[in-house]
Amino acid sequence: MTDVHYFPRYSQKENMVTNNTLLLFSRLYQNSPAKFSLFINSILEDNEKELNTSVQFKQQERSSSGRVPDGIISQESFKVVIETKLYSQQNIPQIKGHLDAFEKEDNQIFLWIDKEPITATYKKLINDELLDYNKNNGTDIKFASTTFKEIAHSFKDILQEFDLEMIALIDDYEKFCHESGLVDNLNNTVRVVLTGNTFDENIKHKIYFHPQDRGYQNTKYIGLYKDKAIRAIGKITGIVDAQYDENSQDFASYEDILGSSTKTRKDQIKQIILESKAKHSYPAEEARRFFFVDEYHETEYIKTSKGGIAGVRYLDLSEVKGYKEKMNAEEIAELLKGEHWGIL
Repeated sequence: MTDVHYFPRYSQKENMVTNNTLLLFSRLYQNSPAKFSLFINSILEDNEKELNTSVQFKQQERSSSGRVPDGIISQESFKVVIETKLYSQQNIPQIKGHLDAFEKEDNQIFLWIDKEPITATYKKLINDELLDYNKNNGTDIKFASTTFKEIAHSFKDILQEFDLEMIALIDDYEKFCHESGLVDNLNNTVRVVLTGNTFDENIKHKIYFHPQDRGYQNTKYIGLYKDKAIRAIGKITGIVDAQYDENSQDFASYEDILGSSTKTRKDQIKQIILESKAKHSYPAEEARRFFFVDEYHETEYIKTSKGGIAGVRYLDLSEVKGYKEKMNAEEIAELLKGEHWGIL
């Protein structure tokens, strides 16, 4: 039997995603304005923004003229302009054009929704554009960003067990997001990488790195493969794109993709670059992506099929017997120890 969906699946993709997300917002507001207020502010919370979406009822309040009307029903004016992206496309001129949708609202928010969290570099570009636009147009537009996954989590957080209709609604929205590739299974995925001669350095520095132009899928964990087995697993806590200039002995480029770098981390990356050149003849000037973990945990997840691995593999933990989502990296490493796998 075919499931009945709240959200249509067949249309031009970006328009369909925007329409379905707005439909989700609208249905919640119709169901409960109070829950909608909690929901929208939970999305904006990490961006230090807050909207008052409620209607105010006041009696015998004196006006600026000194007169006292019998009663007042009012609401703060606000406008949230939404830009939906599916592949983290960057287009500042397009964003600048969207800002003309604002007028003289009390609260003005430009909300960016994407599959992946926005990068710090692009967020700064948008905020710089907003500063210039606000100065020239007398507006006070604030920027906020979220992901489809965060929308689903925030929606579920404000529901109660008896909100059956809204629970069914968000369940279908989540299914739509998964079917459309809008939510990565990153929390249950291990990026398995071949280390070989660099295994000991990776363990020592709690890192892994590869050329910056090599593609990658966002994952929560990284697994170090050596000698026919995954030998260590760690939770990714930071990602940095960096290119070193030997002449200046400093970075030609440096960008935090995940987390915020300290001076210690920057010095560590320099040390790793010079060490890898001395030990393995890796070119120091190569642009690289560095993955940092909080700790590598020893394991031995044995590959039974012939040969090693060519390139990166992804291990879906949800397919591993005994795995539970609440497990941490150490528990996952222990679960896999002594187990076997074929082709990922």
